[in-house]
Amino acid sequence: MSAETLILQFAAGFVLCAIACGLILAGKISIRRASDSEKWPVVEGLVLESAVAAIRDQGRQLFRPVVRYRYEIDGQRYEGSRIRWAAYEGHRKYTRARRMLDQYRSGSAVKVHYDPQRPAVAVLQPGHAAVIRPVHVIASTAAIYVTFMICTIGIAIAGY
Repeated sequence: MSAETLILQFAAGFVLCAIACGLILAGKISIRRASDSEKWPVVEGLVLESAVAAIRDQGRQLFRPVVRYRYEIDGQRYEGSRIRWAAYEGHRKYTRARRMLDQYRSGSAVKVHYDPQRPAVAVLQPGHAAVIRPVHVIASTAAIYVTFMICTIGIAIAGY
């Protein structure tokens, strides 16, 4: 086996491993923020608008609750749109997404939990609502496994 082939295998393995690590890190950050948000200060906010957005994901129709709210901290106004910490939030049924928005009608007051270090980061429902889709876990695991196999086979064929 040539050195170029071995280098190519190593590069492919490195790229796959980097993607897997990125997915794992993104999930970890989301879960940590969800946990931290339970301790954040709370301020009164105002719902500016709420609606259900229809989106297509991998050929199927999903409904996503969308809310936009305003809040003020130390005289500075902010706008937010995060309901809860989740990697992806879509419902197969319109009624389920609509039900989630029942408590966030336009013009209503809401409690906004904001990050005291970065007040522009806020959430309406604090806590562990982070969702990591199974495909992310499977993709990360598969990428790490493939990386290991590529490196192992490459080394074995090269005779090292």
